Amino acid sequence: MKVLVADDDPNTRYMIDVFCKDEPYELVFAKNGKEAMDTIKKSDINIVVSDIRMPEMGGEDLLDSIRSLNPEIPVIIMTSYGTIENAVHFLRSGAYDYITKPLTREVFCHRIHRALESFRMSEEISQLKTSLKLAVKSKEVVGNSLAMHEVMEKISAVAQTDASVVIYGESGTGKELAAKSIHYASRRSEKPFVAINCGALPETLLESELFGYKKGAFTDATTDTPGLVLEADSGSLFLDEIGELTPKVQVKLLRFLQEKEIKPLGSTKTVQANVRIITATNRDLKAAIADGSFREDLYYRLNIVPVTLPPLRDRKEDIPLLANHFLRIFATEFEKDVHEISPLALQKLVGYHWPGNVRELENKIQQTVVMSQHSVIQPGDIDTPGEMDTFKEEKKKIVSEFEYNYITKLLSLHTGNISQAARAAGMDRKNFWQLIKKHEVEAKQYSKTDDSA
Repeated sequence: MKVLVADDDPNTRYMIDVFCKDEPYELVFAKNGKEAMDTIKKSDINIVVSDIRMPEMGGEDLLDSIRSLNPEIPVIIMTSYGTIENAVHFLRSGAYDYITKPLTREVFCHRIHRALESFRMSEEISQLKTSLKLAVKSKEVVGNSLAMHEVMEKISAVAQTDASVVIYGESGTGKELAAKSIHYASRRSEKPFVAINCGALPETLLESELFGYKKGAFTDATTDTPGLVLEADSGSLFLDEIGELTPKVQVKLLRFLQEKEIKPLGSTKTVQANVRIITATNRDLKAAIADGSFREDLYYRLNIVPVTLPPLRDRKEDIPLLANHFLRIFATEFEKDVHEISPLALQKLVGYHWPGNVRELENKIQQTVVMSQHSVIQPGDIDTPGEMDTFKEEKKKIVSEFEYNYITKLLSLHTGNISQAARAAGMDRKNFWQLIKKHEVEAKQYSKTDDSA
């Protein structure tokens, strides 16, 4: 990773070089904006840190040039003349962050690490945009059931608007994927998609994370921080577990929805933001209104278009599609020669009730691929919790697994020669062949030549 520092002051360049001596990235220096742009065009630069006042080309013009060339490169602006108005101006102009001089090693290196993480995430998001745009059109990824057809038609329609959406569904049904599908199919697709789990943070932290804060607003507020609403400006903000918001944060969110402006903690001034709000919950918000834990006026602001994701048990016809989709993903990821799920194994997957929904199915396929010792997944490879079948059925599963393992080992020992494997098993060739067909084993995959059987 390369970090370019543009500053005409040799003392600042030297100090930054000392700060970053043991950091896991390479520093590149430029004396002005023009020299910086020449470097960016010639080599891969991941982060840019720029002073504002420089000869030939200053930091503001450099920021504009970088945004035009490659808006994915995070730019950190640093200056000796820092005010909150300047910070907001540069952040709204596309800067990733803003540092005031004099610099300290702790602050400088922390901001670089944060920017590098942002750069990595932007690369992942860029790849995700492509895959999710395809996912919106791809029935294979989200399912081919009537229930999912209806969901995708609704998502496709609402994506073309800026209407607020509440996505309802049990845990694991894919609410965040649905939110991303809405965003990446919308006119905002090239702008940020920012997500936060409202139930994972305490009230004070959630408020500061969402709306930002001014330096000195509380004990650990050492710098001005814009917050996630401003980070999502011109894009979409996804609020998961919206039903967990405390009354205080509900009030601030309602004000933002009404006025399109926020007031960071410790600030006396409001800041405008153009953000589409997408929310999700597994709670009954109407029941929460009835018991007084959720504001009715906020509910009507958010619930312009409700989208309900069905649990996996209500769309079992999608299970084979999803299982094979996850199989391809994890076989590639873990470099495993697992390319098929047998009909009996699929039948076992369809027969399970999947209380954890798609997330549980994904986890189970991942686990199965990692542990698999052969190319076709069999029923015995899949361990699903719950009540056991009858003695007869459980015995059948064990026998089936034994037969599969036995014949594949014999075929491997005899390099795919069915006649030799049958003799070793003490069976006639016809019965052994029928056993091979029953378990859908390809004898030739164990053969050194094409005609060893």
